[in-house]
Amino acid sequence: MMAWWRRAAARLRRAQSGQGYVEFVIVLPVMMLLLLLLWEFSLFWWSRMVVSTATFESARRVAAGQSMAVGYAVYNEVLDAGIGRMADQHRGDFSLVIQPGMRSVRAAANVPYHWPTGLEALMGNEVDLHLKASAFFRLERFFGGPPGVFE
Repeated sequence: MMAWWRRAAARLRRAQSGQGYVEFVIVLPVMMLLLLLLWEFSLFWWSRMVVSTATFESARRVAAGQSMAVGYAVYNEVLDAGIGRMADQHRGDFSLVIQPGMRSVRAAANVPYHWPTGLEALMGNEVDLHLKASAFFRLERFFGGPPGVFE
C-alpha cells in the first residue's frame, strides 16, 4: 500500500514540474505593466510638484521686491533643477503678473505633460495631461492706507 502512494506522489510531482514556469510567464507581463504604471505615476507626480514649486517660488520672489526677470529666471532654474532634460518640454505657458491695484502678485503655469517612457503610445495617444499651478502673494511693501489713497 505504501509503495502505491509513493508512486502516485512521484507521478504528481512530474506532472506539475513545469507549472511554475507557466505561471511565471503569465504573471511577468502583468507585473511589468504595473511597474511601468507606477514609474509613470511617480514621474508625473514629481513633475507636478516641481511645476508647483517653481510657480510658488517665482511669485514669492517678486512679492518680496525682486524684479519680474528674477521671477522668470527662478521659474526656469527650479524646472531645470527638478526635472532636468524634461524641462525643455515642460516650459509651457507661464505668466507672472504684478497687480498694483490689489497690491499683489499672481503667477500661473499651464504645462503640457509629455510621457517620458512612452506609455502614452500604449494608451492610443489620447491621454493629454497638463500640469497646472498657481500662486498668489501680497506685495511685501508698506502701503500707508487703503488702495489708491495715501496719507
